[in-house]
Amino acid sequence: MSPVQCHRLHHGELSPVPREWARTIRRPSRQSSSSDSTTTMKILFLCTAHNSLSQQLFLALRQTHSVTIEYAVSDSAMIEAAALAQPDLIICPFLTARVPDEVHTNYLTLIVHPGPPGDAGPSAIDWVLMGDDGSVSDSRQLLERRSWSPTGRSHWGVTVLQAVAEFDAGPIWAFEQFELDIDAPGVTKSTLYRGPVTRAAIKATLAALDRIVTAARWPTPYDTYTPPLSTGLERNHLSVMLHQGLPMSPSYSLTDAIPIACGSSISPKLLADPSYSVASVTQQLPFLGGATHRRPLLKASHRDFNIGSDNARAISRRIRSADSQPGCLTKLFGGISLYVYGGTIEEGLGLAEGIAAGRIIACKDSAVCIATCDALGIWISHVRRVKRKVDPMLWPKVPAVSGLRALGLLDDATLTRTLKPHLTTDWTKAKYSTHQEIWVDFATYSYPHARRVALVYFEFYNGAMSTDQCSRLIEALEFVSSTHTDGNPLNAIVLMGGSSYFSNGIALNVIEASDDPAAESWRNINRIDDVIHILLDGFPRRNIMTVAAIRGNCAAGGVAMATACDVVIAGSETVLNPAYRALGLHGSEYHSLSYPGRCGASGSKHLLRDMLPLSPYEARDIGLIDHTLPGWGGVLDTRIRNHIRAMVCSPSFHYAPGRWKAGLDVSSAGLAAARAEELAEMAKDFWSARSERYHSRRRDFVRKVKASRTPLRFASHRRRGEEVDEEESDAFDDVALFECRAADKMVQARMLEMETQARQRASLPPSPPSNRGQVDCCNRDLVALPPLLIMEDKSRRGSGLVFPCLYNTLD
Repeated sequence: MSPVQCHRLHHGELSPVPREWARTIRRPSRQSSSSDSTTTMKILFLCTAHNSLSQQLFLALRQTHSVTIEYAVSDSAMIEAAALAQPDLIICPFLTARVPDEVHTNYLTLIVHPGPPGDAGPSAIDWVLMGDDGSVSDSRQLLERRSWSPTGRSHWGVTVLQAVAEFDAGPIWAFEQFELDIDAPGVTKSTLYRGPVTRAAIKATLAALDRIVTAARWPTPYDTYTPPLSTGLERNHLSVMLHQGLPMSPSYSLTDAIPIACGSSISPKLLADPSYSVASVTQQLPFLGGATHRRPLLKASHRDFNIGSDNARAISRRIRSADSQPGCLTKLFGGISLYVYGGTIEEGLGLAEGIAAGRIIACKDSAVCIATCDALGIWISHVRRVKRKVDPMLWPKVPAVSGLRALGLLDDATLTRTLKPHLTTDWTKAKYSTHQEIWVDFATYSYPHARRVALVYFEFYNGAMSTDQCSRLIEALEFVSSTHTDGNPLNAIVLMGGSSYFSNGIALNVIEASDDPAAESWRNINRIDDVIHILLDGFPRRNIMTVAAIRGNCAAGGVAMATACDVVIAGSETVLNPAYRALGLHGSEYHSLSYPGRCGASGSKHLLRDMLPLSPYEARDIGLIDHTLPGWGGVLDTRIRNHIRAMVCSPSFHYAPGRWKAGLDVSSAGLAAARAEELAEMAKDFWSARSERYHSRRRDFVRKVKASRTPLRFASHRRRGEEVDEEESDAFDDVALFECRAADKMVQARMLEMETQARQRASLPPSPPSNRGQVDCCNRDLVALPPLLIMEDKSRRGSGLVFPCLYNTLD
């Protein structure tokens, strides 16, 4: 591809991925002809989890390279993965374990550290959000004296360094920096990580890869050879860097890419130019955010606050520095240790005036507000109980009101006294800092034609939509619809979602914490279906165009909700995960209409079965979304609004159903039939023998259970022949198979119990469990069943926590 073609690709004239939905995305070919001068690198990811950053990096790199992923569940698993994959390069986008010597001494291994050069330690973002500006080098002194900066650092960064025996101490191949305001609205550890840190990580990693290729191509010591100045815009990553919004240099040609990329020249012995550690990728400037240091793990006790003496800003920083993992541990409520989340400052006039610090002064949208000593307040949106030694797993993270009431820490009288209604009757955004999940902004255009648009924002924690939140969103949508009159028509409604997440569907933590998870799952899925029914039926009946503007990551039911709109716009920085099966769900949200309508029957099947993330460009190419706009944050918001204005202000504009609806029955009867069919399958997921697949996966996800192995859909280096993950098989939907499996378990358990009793009577030690005596309860030949489906559940499930060092355990 030439630079001209890359330019056309960036402007939407060419497609960045093939149109056919073959499994090349899941299992990219590593074969190439000898004449191919752009041979791809084989890259192995080692990850603690395949999180938002690693998914973004995966999507960026797989445009050019062959990428396979391994969960770092153990040293032996990482060593084995390297031996199987035989990679040219290993990248660790998110790794909390040490890379074994057998790996980093044999393969050049890059660590993505969420801090600038000189910063080291496992709590890099936590420290900077607490107010560490680098002026105090002694970490213990900083914690004891609480010498936090009143303003914080002006910049932060990401470093890509080579793995060596010592943590975060290897040669630096690239670093990128960005401006930072630690007290800006909405800045938490997780939003910082998913936004600026991820963008910087991608730029730095792409620059590091090209510098490594250069070093391998010209293995001249850096003191006698000076490579061309890097701006992050490199040969074979030109289209990716255009996607990142960097300028294009005419001196680079994709046909002159990396002919030796897969050769043995890439090794841990390559030398990194010392200038890489002092000049950032984009600006070519040293780190501008102050001195950096090696900092230890920031423990829960280091974040605790004194509600009687710490002001709102100090408390907010402590909470936001631990959100979303592990949370800020405090005994604020009744002396009981709880992890708390949220941290938004309440600045409403007079709300906390004259009230003692520590008292609950407001409850709203399932969050509670606590008075602070400076007559302000702090909103706690969620709480999590502390894991005791007798608890087998972590507790779910739940909305603060329900969590406190379950512990007897919020009584009816206090809730009634402090319950606050909607901030405004017209759902507008508050003009001061406060906790507000949903707001509506009306935009009126007078030129060249009078048009009116409603933009509906819903900033739900981690993108999860509980039953109650869906009900409140329905209230907002009904209000918007009520403003449509003959004299003042509404031309379009735009779902803006949240800035960090658009939506991730049903609220798994709320479901897991409920007394009856199956029943709560049913209520939740029906309520989110009610939301989408309004988009598919309510607004179209009134000739109001529906638009989804995906500004943050989006998964499962959130993707289905967006695609139910007439038009879908997505920001170029987002990641889409349309599948449900990895969680053991069939899915609802009318996806059985929108996915086939947009992608065809074959494309829809691949969306659901491949269970891999999609970039907005890939999603646009297969028809899942309609438009992709570059940028993030305020720039993206402006571009979305301009795009909407251009659509509705066109002289020829009139409401027409989305093109994907052509040939589909979206009448009331058609929608009812689709919903009934989907919910019939969901009922099996909640209550039948098949429900085991969903309930166990939900539990492991919510309670942060460590995986025991990497799914084959990620670990292509482990896939052999037609071997598939359990979730990829048709048998995964077979209720009878799960019934047979459940019966077999009961029989085996009973046989083991009888054997144990017999041995106890004979004073003999019990024998270990075995598979002998297995009963074919379904009159089937179990040997003929898919091997992965016969596999004992324990082979899929892990043990222990994903992040054991983050959570305190109480006796």
